[in-house]
Amino acid sequence: MPDLLTHVLLAYAAAGLLAWRTRFPERYVPVVCVGATMPDAMKAAVVADVASGSAFGVPYSFWGLHTLGGVAVLGGIGALTIRSADRRAALGALVAGGIGHLVLDLFVIRVDGLGPPYLFPLTGWLPPAGNLYASSDLWPVAVALAVAVPVWIAREVW
Repeated sequence: MPDLLTHVLLAYAAAGLLAWRTRFPERYVPVVCVGATMPDAMKAAVVADVASGSAFGVPYSFWGLHTLGGVAVLGGIGALTIRSADRRAALGALVAGGIGHLVLDLFVIRVDGLGPPYLFPLTGWLPPAGNLYASSDLWPVAVALAVAVPVWIAREVW
């Protein structure tokens, strides 16, 4: 779980700075944080042991949720839960959070040195992995806290 916390904290820091210094609406900061958790919805399917299989003879897989296409689909579904006047902005905030998640995941250590096909369905290209940290490492959370806490303090004080 340190990986998920890192994603949320860094999404908060980025969206918080954006809302603090630009005209980005304050109410969308938590929406960006929710968007940062979307690609990991696939992990819930893994835990429930339904990540792939077949239903009524039709094969399915939830692995696509951790891609750009999955972020777009989940962002669209999430935007439908927002009032119609705010749907476009909410979709943008959700997708921005999800893309931030995918960018951070490019730096996870991979055995083969290649990242997953994050740009699916646009292409099946496997980007090189950054091999900077394991998803179970705790130091990325410390870095994310060191970035997010000052942003939170600055937004509260000023």
